Amino acid sequence: MRITSLNGLWEFALIQDYDTVPDYKSVSTVPGCFDTRPGEFGQRKIGCYRRKVRTSGKKVMLTLAACGLHTEVFWDEKSIGKSVLPYNREELVFEPGEAGEHTLVIMTDNFVTADPGEQFKKFYDFYGFGGIYSDVTLTEFESDDLRYIEVIPLNYETGEVRIKVEAFETAPSELEISFDGKEYKKMSFAEEFCCFVPDFKLWSPEEPNLHEVTINGKTVSFGIRVLDWSTQEFKLNGKPLKLIGCNRHESHPEFGAATPDNLILNDLLLIKQQGFNFIRGSHYPQRETMLDICDRIGILVWEEALGWGNKPEELSSETFAAREETQCRKMVRKSINHPSVIIWGFLNECASDDESAKTIIPRLRNAIRELDTSRPVTFATNRPRRDICLDLVDILTINIYPGWYDMDCKADGISEILPTMQEFAEKFKDVQKPLIISEIGAAAIFGDHSGHRWSEEYQARLLETVVNGIFDIKRYTGVALWLFCDANTYIETGYFFSRPRGFNNKGMLNEYRKPKVSWPRLHELLIKRNFIKE
Repeated sequence: MRITSLNGLWEFALIQDYDTVPDYKSVSTVPGCFDTRPGEFGQRKIGCYRRKVRTSGKKVMLTLAACGLHTEVFWDEKSIGKSVLPYNREELVFEPGEAGEHTLVIMTDNFVTADPGEQFKKFYDFYGFGGIYSDVTLTEFESDDLRYIEVIPLNYETGEVRIKVEAFETAPSELEISFDGKEYKKMSFAEEFCCFVPDFKLWSPEEPNLHEVTINGKTVSFGIRVLDWSTQEFKLNGKPLKLIGCNRHESHPEFGAATPDNLILNDLLLIKQQGFNFIRGSHYPQRETMLDICDRIGILVWEEALGWGNKPEELSSETFAAREETQCRKMVRKSINHPSVIIWGFLNECASDDESAKTIIPRLRNAIRELDTSRPVTFATNRPRRDICLDLVDILTINIYPGWYDMDCKADGISEILPTMQEFAEKFKDVQKPLIISEIGAAAIFGDHSGHRWSEEYQARLLETVVNGIFDIKRYTGVALWLFCDANTYIETGYFFSRPRGFNNKGMLNEYRKPKVSWPRLHELLIKRNFIKE
């Protein structure tokens, strides 16, 4: 097996429609978003990337770690695959032809249509960037190489794990297995088997111990940790979790959704140093780099398929449902070995008060459970007072905005927060499922210190009240505050008028990661509440 990175400078052309022949007079970086190029933000176009690639003639797999909105790939001018699943990891396996040099072209657009079957919608509260969001690699396989290894921890007391393997083409006659670089043990080939990890250490946010398994030369990392959500408590390795964290978008004004690895690292270090132990990756599958770092530094992650506020006509669309199911399946396959991922989700704020949701939600839940039963499955509802689908998921996760949206235009709505939180604690007091506030917050314009709505001080007071409520109201398992940092959103719809500057301004830091008043205040509060040490 030989893996070649195709990141770097590519020939580039930007065209208006698919009838136009690209003229590759420019260059662009891969990864990169073309609508962050000077003068291109807000323009809906097609980015065309071209480069030469050398192969030995063996069958290959081209991997796009995170696709843009719509993508098609060409090898020597022949289409070898398409993706209509934004943010998705795609693996294209094909015969490259004779050994030598070949031409690879990736065409990707940022078009947002009104088609109910499309995954990305114009009304989504985050900007749909165009480009190649993450790494591009080419893997040349031998026929009996392993393409995939999956490790599921079964018992945190004994270190037992279940392993599944998948051959690229032909199953090898035997498997050579080694944990953490120690002596190999051989066994006859089996697609699935259980074994015990020698000298194992548990994975947790406090002690994020990782192990490696190498099978026939292919190595993957994993962590031994077991989740339990059978009661109102959410437990990791038998110990109750209190989840205090934030939602985070993969977004930056200069890089769009193709954020550099170092920026991702710095974001996660900020979150870890803040004292948070939890991130909701809103609202799409997460980058490998992001999950790798969370594994290593100890941050718990909720990962979800793309969706936001989807309406009954979309939930009823077979095309939309099929694409959502495909993305859920690919998300689980991509991320199943990451111990940091503790929740699977989908369809944020969908019309879960409508009968149309009662078909698609079980379909997506069952698709995920078919692949992984070691994590709970949920969706975040913004209509918890009238939702008819909460019996279909494993944990209760609610998006509420008292003191911001849910108020009668009072100058100060902080007094509404605790009564609202207590309302839902009471409503769900007898439901034997963990209860998490998956979104809550208030917008703050960086530099506004008036003390009123839209000011940094108002946001800080609101978030402090929320976090204190999470600690004091025992029914709550945790909270994901909205939002880590300000992120690009509407510029093309009337919703723009509720998003000054074209940003969702509810970040506790601005879009350049400069802290607002709430950031240091919440850190001090977590110390005061003995959630973290000073």
